[in-house]
Amino acid sequence: MGCHSQLRIAGTVNVGPKGQVVIPSEVREQMGIAPGDKLIALSVEGKKSISFITESDAQSLVDEMGARFTYYKQSLTKEKRNT
Repeated sequence: MGCHSQLRIAGTVNVGPKGQVVIPSEVREQMGIAPGDKLIALSVEGKKSISFITESDAQSLVDEMGARFTYYKQSLTKEKRNT
């Protein structure tokens, strides 16, 4: 299945005069979003859609990417030494 197999409508929101939206309580509960949490807004170029990820989840992804980069860099360095 493609990466969008889990895509579903989670609720509807109204955009206020200042561009603010309220995330439905069911979504906040499912995602563990609490008052004061910081969210990062993501969009795909050319698409009219927005998604959010919590700042802590984004940091976890960045940390994981950094660890993988370090692992691959070390693997390549070892491989170079062995040739």
